[in-house]
Amino acid sequence: MRTYTVVLSPDQESGGYSVSVPALPGAISEGDTREQALANIREAMEGWLEIALEEGYDGLVETPELILEDVAFIFGWRTEEGWPLLVETALVSVAVPVPA
Repeated sequence: MRTYTVVLSPDQESGGYSVSVPALPGAISEGDTREQALANIREAMEGWLEIALEEGYDGLVETPELILEDVAFIFGWRTEEGWPLLVETALVSVAVPVPA
């Protein structure tokens, strides 16, 4: 199992959540609820890791700076939209697939 920090951003228009994984570039998802967003990102993370590990890539090293960079990006976007600067982080654990 591996555990990653994810960043959840509530959507002011839909009431749902967007979620990203700073250490897994491009691993993003969404959900109508926080719980659904976390379940969806877990599935995206598993798929991301499966493909990346087959290609010999293991993701980025998770650091506070990497997480801050993602949060800063989201804050910039939320500022442009006039939305409150509100995000949440959570830890999500996923099974690491074994490359074939």
